[in-house]
Amino acid sequence: MKQYTITTKRIHNAYLLLGQEEEELERMAKDFAVSLLSEEGRFLEKGFSSPEAYKENIALRVNKGEHPDCISVDFEEKSGGGRKSSISIDQIRRDVKATVDISPKEGGYKVYLIWHSDTMTIEAQNAILKTLEEAPEHVVILLLAKNCTRLLPTVLSRVVKVFAGEMNIEKRWRRLLENPVLSQLPLFLSEISHKKQPELQSLAEELGTVEAEDLYCFLDIILRDVLCCKCCPDPALLYGKGITAQVMEMSARYSFRTLGRWGEYLERYKRGRLYNVQTSSQMMDMFFLLSEEV
Repeated sequence: MKQYTITTKRIHNAYLLLGQEEEELERMAKDFAVSLLSEEGRFLEKGFSSPEAYKENIALRVNKGEHPDCISVDFEEKSGGGRKSSISIDQIRRDVKATVDISPKEGGYKVYLIWHSDTMTIEAQNAILKTLEEAPEHVVILLLAKNCTRLLPTVLSRVVKVFAGEMNIEKRWRRLLENPVLSQLPLFLSEISHKKQPELQSLAEELGTVEAEDLYCFLDIILRDVLCCKCCPDPALLYGKGITAQVMEMSARYSFRTLGRWGEYLERYKRGRLYNVQTSSQMMDMFFLLSEEV
């Protein structure tokens, strides 16, 4: 895999790291943090025999989450187990705004890694705006995200965007298909005319537990394959390996008009996520469209 890096020739106060590969985003963010935090010219006064040994120590502590000048903001634990699915305004106020004015403990920079930044609530995004625009000189904020459309235009205008590349579609499809909820969807959609409302409601509620970005991507790939099959029924052209029969059934069942509306609905749903429209409601909306127009 090609590896992406962030240049250190000119340091900005705020970056948005975009990409579908979480491992690549994490590697890029931590490598950049290590580069900023390891002032190699000061390795002797820090008690190390070489710049390499000093940088290795910094990297070890960053990776373990033990460096005092590398602050991570991520999903909080739920009281009953599991993790929350968004970054709240309280986290931004407590972990970012309340600490940015405190000087670094070890060097010249203080790095904030905000994981899954595209899940920040609207209130959290508004809370971080001033910090992004007027961060102290020693502060560097890295927002990591899969989907920048969830972020407010005012946030996007205050960051330097860095792209970590897109995940290969076949690889992403295989990963998505491993989700037990998503894996039900192709057969369900191909048989939707026989489904009763309680069945529609039940799956819609299950889909509401899936990360919206994954759900929309999964539906986008299915739609692409159905349209492809409708124009040229060659299984070799399909991304959705393993669901050829369901794709062919949908291509025969749905009209181009219905498939066009499917695409329109998906784009509307993606915009709706910014305003906290429930995914389960969106899926019921789509299920009704497909069941009524079969």
